[in-house]
Formats: sequence, C-alpha cells, structure tokens
Amino acid sequence: MTDVTLTRARGVLHARLDRPELRNSVTPALLDALHAAVDSAEADPHCRVLVLSARGDDFCAGTDLSDGVPAEVPEPTAGELPYWTLLERLTRTPVVTVALVDGRASAGGVGLAAACDLVIAGPRARFRLTEALVGLVPAMALPFVARRTGEQRAFSATLLAEDLDAAAAADAGLADRAAEDAEQALRHVLVGLSRVDRPTAAALKEYRARLSPRDERLGRDAGRVFLDRLTDPAVRRLIGERAA
Repeated sequence: MTDVTLTRARGVLHARLDRPELRNSVTPALLDALHAAVDSAEADPHCRVLVLSARGDDFCAGTDLSDGVPAEVPEPTAGELPYWTLLERLTRTPVVTVALVDGRASAGGVGLAAACDLVIAGPRARFRLTEALVGLVPAMALPFVARRTGEQRAFSATLLAEDLDAAAAADAGLADRAAEDAEQALRHVLVGLSRVDRPTAAALKEYRARLSPRDERLGRDAGRVFLDRLTDPAVRRLIGERAA
C-alpha cells in the first residue's frame, strides 16, 4: 500500500494522496512520500508542474487524532516540524504546485492546499480549520492560509471553524478556481501553465516570496505553539473525550 501514487504526463507530475481509508491523514509516511514527490519533480528538468490530488472523500484530514494524542510527541522546544518543512517547500520549489481539492480538506489538509501556488476546488470540496474545536492552534497552517485570505479572514475562519464550500473558498481567496468539473478546470490551468517555462515560474515565485517575507523564526515558533497546546493536559483530555 502506497501513501502517494505518482504519474507523469507532458511536463506534469501528478501526486495522488492514496490512503482514503485513513482519510489521507497527515502521517510521517505521507510527509515522506510528498517530499519524495517534490524531489522527483525537481530532479526532472522537463517537469514544470506538480499536482496534488487525492482519492476518496477526503483531500486530507490533517493529523489523525481519532485515537487521541499520539504516544510519541516531540518536545515543544523542537525546531521546525516536518509538516511545516513540507509546506515551505511546496511554496518555494521552482516547479509550480497545484492542489486539486475535490473532497474534504480539514485542519492540516487546509494548510497543505493553501501552501500550493494554485488551488482548484471541485464540487465536493470543503475547507475547514477544525483545530480550535479540540483546543489546538493551527499555527503551522495559518501563515499559509493567511497569505491567501488575509490575516483577519484566516483568524475568523479558524475561530469559528467555518465550513467553506468551493464557492465560499474562492470568495475568501483560499481557492483560485471553483469548478463543477474539477478535472476540466485542471486541464485549463495546465494549458495556461504550459506557456510559462520553469525558470520564469521559479523567478516569479522567488520574487513573490520577497514581497511578503516571513520571519525566519516563524517555523520554529509555529511548531512550538502547536506542541505547547498538544501537550497541554487539558487539551489531551478534550481530544481523548472527542476520540471516545
């Protein structure tokens, strides 16, 4: 069983999250597989676009807390966590990253989509930051969501745990396209991207990062905030109650 299935077609690498029975949750294996997908895209000089999609009803459900807090949790003093590293990499890789969301993106799954350069939302798409409901702070996903929606919109969506459909996500800036036929919308986007070569896209992405530079300590701080909440006894109890 593979966590991510890779296919190639004319300058495009498709990486499909392929564990629908786990709701395509964020696990160490999934993170490793997605890093490997980025490695593969970057190593191929003819690859211009990396597309993330998913099989099943969930695009990505974030960290699986259905059994409570994982037994092994890094210390809150840890540096950048693997999830943050992946989101940063999707943002900065020289290939264009596209998230095709046609299912539920919850918690960390929202961050995974938001880190991509373009987001296409299909008719089944739902976006919901659910961390606050179990006492957590989406500290690592929030900067990537806020980059798209603006700080206050990201804050209110988190505080209220808003459930956004494709049209609402597009209105908020979380998605770039809302389409009844997600695959057709992807084809149109890929046609547009075929007119821009990889060095130009890479230069544009690099310049964009300079427009809104992030504090280089933010990744470490985000991990610390997330782990501080995750290891709080009251939050552990709340997560355990919900899991039960």
